[in-house]
Amino acid sequence: MGKIKNIIFDWGNVLIDVTMERFNESCKEAGIVFTEKEVNSTHKDGFFLEYEKGIISDVEFRKELNLRAKANISDEKIDYIWNTMLGSVPLEKLELLNSLKEKFDLYLLSNTNSIHWNTYSKKVFSYKGLNVNDFFKKVYLSYELHVLKPDTLIFEKAVVDAGINIDETLYIDDSLINCEAAKSLGMKVIHYIPGTDLGDYFLNLN
Repeated sequence: MGKIKNIIFDWGNVLIDVTMERFNESCKEAGIVFTEKEVNSTHKDGFFLEYEKGIISDVEFRKELNLRAKANISDEKIDYIWNTMLGSVPLEKLELLNSLKEKFDLYLLSNTNSIHWNTYSKKVFSYKGLNVNDFFKKVYLSYELHVLKPDTLIFEKAVVDAGINIDETLYIDDSLINCEAAKSLGMKVIHYIPGTDLGDYFLNLN
């Protein structure tokens, strides 16, 4: 691996823990029905995909879940159900980010949505008085960019905006297809396996 100056992290399953079983159970209890293809831990489809692409609003998203539940669930309850899939960013990963940012320019690039991001980004990156903007030079989110991984356009938009060189950039994601998309542009990539020690992947970096 050549000289790396920039590291772009995925969010879900790389940094923040994702537990789909908890979300599935909450949906069943509320009577919300969807298919596994529509929403899983890596890629989404249908209106879930449209939501993470920023095509539909929070209001429209909540309305669709109510239609599926054939109920009138409050906004707060829907947000709670939607957020049950997310956990925390473990302390050791925050410590790793804090260490890496002294040597590399760190960025975050995530397929995500406004409810998840606005609910969790402040609290899960809270560490020794730091916040998400102290760890990353810039954060790139699919619902703001209106494009989703593995579309290479989302990587191109991030690289151009950040003003960084692709051949000096490492991308890390738990999705192999996303890694392949980044690699096709010339990035170095690490396919992270959830549950393994994230720090081990960086032991021999540079």
